[in-house]
This record gives sequence, structure tokens and C-alpha cells, in this order.
Amino acid sequence: MMNHSSGLTDIFEETISHCRWKTVLRAVLKKIDISKYENKKFEEIIVEIYGICNQVKGLGMLTIYDITSAICRYYKINIDKVYIIGKGPKRATKLLKIKTKTYKINDKIKIKFIDIHDILCAFDSNGYEINENIRSSKNGDIFETYICNWQKTK
Repeated sequence: MMNHSSGLTDIFEETISHCRWKTVLRAVLKKIDISKYENKKFEEIIVEIYGICNQVKGLGMLTIYDITSAICRYYKINIDKVYIIGKGPKRATKLLKIKTKTYKINDKIKIKFIDIHDILCAFDSNGYEINENIRSSKNGDIFETYICNWQKTK
């Protein structure tokens, strides 16, 4: 099991920075053995992380997504959709006039998302520039971060 001293803070730095309930989150993160997720898909990981976090007061869907995406980044697991959970991505979709879709992962997890193609089309049709490294990416988490930061400038 990966413990706090072996890089847990580094892997989950963004997760911790987003969460107001940092002490609660750190206690939960110490219980997560990330090694068991190495060969899993995003959907499998988020279902397990949801099971760990959903009953913990102060940890909502954004935290669950952030933990999952951090594990995916660590193991280079591609996230093929752009999940719209936090305020920044929600605002970006409104600014870009992109309609979200709902992805039902299981009976409990329903997440709003948009496709990478929809973002590229919206940027192009509105004359917004997009970094070429981002444009060529196939990773939805990279796009999620990009539109979250982009919307802050609008």
C-alpha cells in the first residue's frame, strides 16, 4: 500500500488543493491502495473510489473524480471523455455553448460529460485559440483542466 511518505501528497496534490475538507480527505487517501488500480479502466476505478468516498461527509463527486483522475494520470490510463463536475468546467461548457451528456457508469454514478471533439469544434467555431499540444491530446482529463483554466480568462 502506498503511504503518505512515499508520494501520496504528490499524486493527490490537485485533489487536496480542490477539497475544503483536507483533514478528512487525507485520512481517506491513506486508506487507498493505488497499486490495485494499475491495470484498470477509468470506469472501474471511479466505481471503487465512489464506494470508498461517497459516505464520507465533505467528499463529493468532484473529489471522487479528482482522486480517480490522479490515479489514472499516475498509471497513464486514458480518460476518453471530458467530465463536467466542478464549477470551472460547467462554466466553460456554458461559455462554449456545448450541451452536456450524461454517462451512467452504474446505478449510482451518473456524470455529465462532453466529447473532446465538441470542445475542438466549439473553440474553432468561436475563433478561440487552443494550444496545439492540447488539441492533439486524446485525454479528456487534459481537456478538463484546460477548459477549467480557460474559462477563468473569459
